[in-house]
Amino acid sequence: PPSLRDVCARFNIKNPKNAAKHLLALEKKGFIKKTANTARAIEVLGLKAGNAVVVPVVGSVRAGAPELAVENIIGHVTLDERFFRCAGTFLLKVKGESMIGAGIAEGDYVLVRPQKGADSGDIVVAMIAGEATVKRFLRKGRTVILKPENPALRPITVREGDGEFNIIGKVISIIKRP
Repeated sequence: PPSLRDVCARFNIKNPKNAAKHLLALEKKGFIKKTANTARAIEVLGLKAGNAVVVPVVGSVRAGAPELAVENIIGHVTLDERFFRCAGTFLLKVKGESMIGAGIAEGDYVLVRPQKGADSGDIVVAMIAGEATVKRFLRKGRTVILKPENPALRPITVREGDGEFNIIGKVISIIKRP
């Protein structure tokens, strides 16, 4: 099992105390078991059949300029419903770096709950003229701003109700690339 320093290095966590807090949260949720007063004593607990949800990976989405969306199931991932609350969701692999400020990097997977609307500030997968992108959704009156979380890139502005724009779903979790 990894040490706290190993966990910090793998997940880019600056302080071992923060890594310990994450491990404690995972233990409280029943995903791991730690043995007290023993180094490297982390046991990963098995996935219980009643909590397993098979989620399709339906392709990729640009975190940058929108890209033509082609829904193509490229695989499936089994997730624990207690951890991800993932019934009815799908995964998309992220391409690009427009969302790095939100912790979404190239190669990560976003877990998306299909829905037509979003609250201002949500991270969404949106379609613009048949092209999909992942961005932060901001509403100002009838204007929608799809804001990248990378200062080097510009936001996309559209009018709400425009037939060329719709929300595919809300990003509810990020699965970091291995």
